[in-house]
Amino acid sequence: MKTTGIIFLLFLAMCISCKKDSNTIKGFYDSMHFVRYGGGQIEFTIYPTDNPDQFNAVVTKCDFRDTTIQFSLSINQDYTSAFSSLNKAMNNQIQINGDFKQSTLATGTWSFIYLAGNGKETEVTNTKLRDSLLLFEKLIRTGIQ
Repeated sequence: MKTTGIIFLLFLAMCISCKKDSNTIKGFYDSMHFVRYGGGQIEFTIYPTDNPDQFNAVVTKCDFRDTTIQFSLSINQDYTSAFSSLNKAMNNQIQINGDFKQSTLATGTWSFIYLAGNGKETEVTNTKLRDSLLLFEKLIRTGIQ
């Protein structure tokens, strides 16, 4: 009985002394924000739904024009990996940090992918995850045409 009480008190002391890291978003993300600058400019946000095989999309910029286009994205066989990757990333089941760095050249296009949660956006720099999430741009462009 004494041993159990001592272990409980030690455990309680450890929990109380833990500090929260305020620079890292822990838990679930609310949305994915995609921005492409340069040629083919587009900006959109993808939100999860109750159905893991469907997301809601809101396009706010397309071809250098402000716009508001909303629609649902449903999974199909060509985008299974992208849907799976986004579900895992939004549920914090896959590492979003990696070694990807944007080009600093003044020519071309730049694409940025962020996961948003707790009022902050965190850029996705995991190259494999980015490559999978870039498929959503093609899916969005097909959906707005």
